[in-house]
Amino acid sequence: MVVSSATIKEQLQACHSKEDTFRTLVALSKRLPRLSNEEKIEEHKVIGCESAVWLITEDGNGTKETRHFKADSDAKLMRGVLVAILSLVEGQSTQTIQKIDLADKLAELNLSRYLTSSRNNGINAIIGRIKAISN
Repeated sequence: MVVSSATIKEQLQACHSKEDTFRTLVALSKRLPRLSNEEKIEEHKVIGCESAVWLITEDGNGTKETRHFKADSDAKLMRGVLVAILSLVEGQSTQTIQKIDLADKLAELNLSRYLTSSRNNGINAIIGRIKAISN
């Protein structure tokens, strides 16, 4: 994945239409590695998303302090959104993840004005799941 949150912010803020934003999200979606079928289990599924979304966290460096994330969705648009969200939390400590106002950071990307309310509810569910599994 390895796309910085600053780069993603710059790309999305440069979008001036719904089409530009969606094109950028689809391009970002290609940066997210697919989960295996074995990883796409009910336990990893995010409840509250319109599309199927799976989210997995792993300990970094053998400690529970640093978190690494893997995610996938059956929708290209949500895969792009996942890249944006994960760029904010990947490799961060559990303390940092709990302190980050992810909703505020995502608001800076201007996504909510182009996404449907059900997609925005899904984003909130993803944020909630990240906070819960990083606690």
